[in-house]
Amino acid sequence: MVWSYIKSRLKAFRDETGGTVSVEFIVMAPIVFWAYASMFSWFDAYRQVGVHEKSAFTIADMISRETDPLTPDYIDATRELVAFLTRANSQPDLRVSVIRYVKKKDLFRLDWSQKRGNMEKLRNADVKNWHDKLPDMVNGERIILVETKLSYTPPFLYGLMEDNTIRTFVFARPRFAPQVRFEVNG
Repeated sequence: MVWSYIKSRLKAFRDETGGTVSVEFIVMAPIVFWAYASMFSWFDAYRQVGVHEKSAFTIADMISRETDPLTPDYIDATRELVAFLTRANSQPDLRVSVIRYVKKKDLFRLDWSQKRGNMEKLRNADVKNWHDKLPDMVNGERIILVETKLSYTPPFLYGLMEDNTIRTFVFARPRFAPQVRFEVNG
C-alpha cells in the first residue's frame, strides 16, 4: 500500500505541468536581461562614437573657415566646445595641427600643433610618413588635423570592454585662406 501510494504520488508529480513557466522564467530572465543590457551598451557606445566624430568634424570645419590667426584662448574654447557637443562628463583631450606636404622630399611637415589635455605633443618626426593616414596632397598644400580623445564608460557591462577610449582623427582643408596660422601672443 505504501508503494502504491508513493508510485501514485511520483506519477502525479511527473504529470504535473503547473509551475514550469516560473522555472523557465527563473532560468531565462538573467540571460534575457544580460542580452538587453549588452545591446543597450553596444548601441550607446556606437552612438557616442558617432557624436564624438561629428563634434570633431564640426571643429575641423569651424577652424577651416578661419582667416585670422588662432590663439591659445581659441584652442581652449574649442576644447570646451567639444565637451559641450559630446556631453562629456570630463574634459576631452584635443590636438589641433596644421600639416603641409613637401613633394620634393615626399613627406609631411608640421606647421604648428596645439594640444589640450593628456595627448602627446605632435612632432615632425611623427607626421613625416603619414601617407597612409592623410589624403593625397599637392606640393605646399596644407590640411588642418583635429584629433580628440575621450574616456567612455558604458552604462552597463563596465569592465567588459577592453578599450574605453574614443579617439577621432579628422582633417579638413582651409577654405578661405591658404593656411590657418597660430599666434601664441594673439
